[in-house]
Amino acid sequence: MLRMFPACALALALVLCAPNSFAAKPVEKVVTADTPEKFAAVVEKIHAQMEPGQRYEFLSSQDRKNVNAILERMAGMLATNGSVEAMSEDDRTRLFNDQEKVNGLLARNADDRLVCTFVAPVGSHLPVKKCQTAREIAENRKQFRRQADELGNMGRVGQGPGN
Repeated sequence: MLRMFPACALALALVLCAPNSFAAKPVEKVVTADTPEKFAAVVEKIHAQMEPGQRYEFLSSQDRKNVNAILERMAGMLATNGSVEAMSEDDRTRLFNDQEKVNGLLARNADDRLVCTFVAPVGSHLPVKKCQTAREIAENRKQFRRQADELGNMGRVGQGPGN
């Protein structure tokens, strides 16, 4: 029993001293502004990135409504108080909670978000980790649908590629 103690202590020391390479990727804070002017610039940038083909294009309509409503509420709080420092503790807490909600919604729906699945290759029972970005997954789905539509149209008279 005592012989195992140094080995366990060494293993524990290695784990505790290891760099944070094992830690999860921190969530990027998209909304950070402390004055109404800075916040307006951030909101404009977010709205531009919610357009088709941009980073947050995959937001559902409900999430878009939520993000816009929260951003409007935050803008109103900043306009009323002038800055974060001038806010009461309760207002500041509400503002930061709203900020976290928006950051979470945007980070969860970003197109560069990495989605990993475990897939067993043909002829194997051992799953392999396969990671793709949300944009790659959406493009693959779009391409698959286009190919399926083309195959479905090939059997119809006058609809094939040679007609």
